[in-house]
Amino acid sequence: MFAVCVISFLGMVAGTVYALLLNSNAWQMYDGNLWYLLMPGEFDTERVRELWDAYGGQLHYIRIEMLVFLGMAVGLALLCLGTLIALLVRTTGPDETGIVPLRKVDHWWTELQVLLLGAAGAAGGIAFLRIFAAAAVQTRWVGLYNPEYHYAYTGGYPVMLLYAAAVLVGLFSAGLGLMLMLSLVRKVRAGQFISRSLFGLIIYEPLKKLYHGSGVMRKIILIALGAALVCMTIVGAPLVFGLVLVIGPRYVNKFEAIKEGVRQVNEGNLTYQIPVDPHSSSELDSLGREINRIFDSSSKAVQNEIRNQRLKTELISNVSHDLRTPLTSIITYLDLLKSEDLKNERAAEYLDVLEKKADRLKQLTDDLFEAAKASSGTMPVEFTTVELGSLIRQTLGEFDRRIQDSRLTFLVAPAEVKYYVRADGQLLYRVMENLVGNALKYAMPGTRVYISISAHATSGPAVGVVTMEMKNISSQPLNIEADELMERFKRGDEARATDGSGLGLAIAKDLLKLQNGRLDIAIDGDLFKVTASMDAAEPPFIETEEESLFVEAEEESEAAEEGTEDPKQDPLDQDK
Repeated sequence: MFAVCVISFLGMVAGTVYALLLNSNAWQMYDGNLWYLLMPGEFDTERVRELWDAYGGQLHYIRIEMLVFLGMAVGLALLCLGTLIALLVRTTGPDETGIVPLRKVDHWWTELQVLLLGAAGAAGGIAFLRIFAAAAVQTRWVGLYNPEYHYAYTGGYPVMLLYAAAVLVGLFSAGLGLMLMLSLVRKVRAGQFISRSLFGLIIYEPLKKLYHGSGVMRKIILIALGAALVCMTIVGAPLVFGLVLVIGPRYVNKFEAIKEGVRQVNEGNLTYQIPVDPHSSSELDSLGREINRIFDSSSKAVQNEIRNQRLKTELISNVSHDLRTPLTSIITYLDLLKSEDLKNERAAEYLDVLEKKADRLKQLTDDLFEAAKASSGTMPVEFTTVELGSLIRQTLGEFDRRIQDSRLTFLVAPAEVKYYVRADGQLLYRVMENLVGNALKYAMPGTRVYISISAHATSGPAVGVVTMEMKNISSQPLNIEADELMERFKRGDEARATDGSGLGLAIAKDLLKLQNGRLDIAIDGDLFKVTASMDAAEPPFIETEEESLFVEAEEESEAAEEGTEDPKQDPLDQDK
C-alpha cells in the first residue's frame, strides 16, 4: 500500500506536468482556453470555428492527449488520496491496548523530521520536475515535442536516461516524505510530537514539570533562580552564602531524621516516631508527620494480626484439648471391648476398624495440639549439645518396621563424622520424626531416601551451621509450589489417599524456628528435598581412661602429703 501511494503520487505529478507542457506548447492554437479545445461543441462560436478550421488536424490529436493527461492526473490523485487515508488509519491508529505503537523512525527528533520532510519536498520535488520536464520535451508527441527548445533545455541527454533518473529521484523523495509524514502523524496521535523534540526536551518538558509539579519543586526552582540573580551583585553573594550556612543545616537535619525513621521501621521498629515540629508547616515536617501516621497504621495492623493469630492458636489448642478427653475414653473402652469374649466374628473386625480410626483421630488431635503450641512460641526449649547423626540413626531405628514395609532404603552420609548442634534433643527428635514420617508417606516405594549432613562456617558469633538434607522421589506428581507445602493442612497428595494430616512439615518448621533453626523445601519435578539448618555446637569434653587414672593418682598423692607428719614438730607435742 505504501508503494501504491508513492507510485500513484508520481503518476499524478507526471500527468500534471504533461498537461502543463502540452498547454504551454499548443496554447496559441486554441487561444489558451482549454474549453475551446476540450469541448468545442459547447462553445460553437466564430472564433472556435476559425481555430478548428486552421488547426483542425493538430487540435484533434492535442485534444486526445490533453484528455489522457488530465484523466491520468485526476485518477491517480484519487488513488493516491485513498491509499494515503488507508495508510493513516492502518499505521497511525492505536493497537488492542489503546496505545499508538511507535516505530524506530518515530524516535527521531521532530525538528529533524520536519527538516528532512521539507528537503524531500523542496529539493527532491524541484529535481524531479526539472529532470522529468527535460525528458518530456523530448517526447515526440504532437503537442509535447518542441524542436526549438529541445537541445537547449535537455542538454542532449538521452530520453530514457532522463526518465530513469526522474523515476529514481521521485521514488526516493516521495517515499522519504511519505514515511516522515506518517511518522509525524503517529507522534501527534500518540501525544509525543513535542516531547520527542529538542524544544520539548530543553524548554517544554521542564516548564511542564515546573507547572504541574509540587510546591516544593516550584519553591526550590524559584529560590535557586532568585539566589542566582542576587549573587550577581557584590552585596548579594555574601548574603546568600550566609543564608545557606544558617538555613541549610536545619533542612539537612530534618531530612536525616526522616531517613533514620525509615531505617528504623525497615528494621522492624514500628513504634519509632520521627521528631517533627508540631507547629511547623514546612514540607519536611509535613512529610515526617505523614510518615509517622503510616508507622502508626502499620503498628496497629501488626498488633491486630498478632492478636488474631494468638486467638486462633488458643482456639485450636482448646478444641484439641477438649477432643482428647472423650477420645481417650473411646480408646479405653475399645480396649475393654476387645478383652471381652465376643461371640460374633464380625464384631471383632468392627472393633479393629474402630481402633484404627480412633488411633488416627488421636494422632490428628495430637498433631493439631502440637502445631498450635509450636506456632505460639510458648513451648519451653532446653538447649543442649546434640549429635545430629546419632539422632537421625535413632529415629530411623524407631521406624525400622515401617521402613521395611515401605521398601524404602535410607542412606545416611557421612556415617563416620560426628556433627554437633545446639538444640533441644526432644524437639529435634520430633522434627526428624516428622521428616522421616513424611518420606515414608509420600516417597515412591522401592526407591532410596538420601540423608546428608554437612557443616559450614559463618562470620557471626556462632561456631557455624550444620545442614541436614533429605531427598526422595515423590510417588505422586508435585503440582504445587514449595512454599505452599510449608503451610498448615497442605498436602502434596491432592487425592488425600494417604494418612497424612498436612501438619508434619509445618510443625517441623515451627519447632526448628524455636531452636533458632530453619527449614526449607525445594521441588524439582518429582524430586523432593527438605533442608534443615541449625547452629553448630562445640563437641562435649569426654574424659579418657588414661586421663582418669592420672587424676586419681594426683588426688592420692595430695592426700598422702597432707597425712605425713611435720619433721620440725616438737616431740612433747607428739606425746600430747
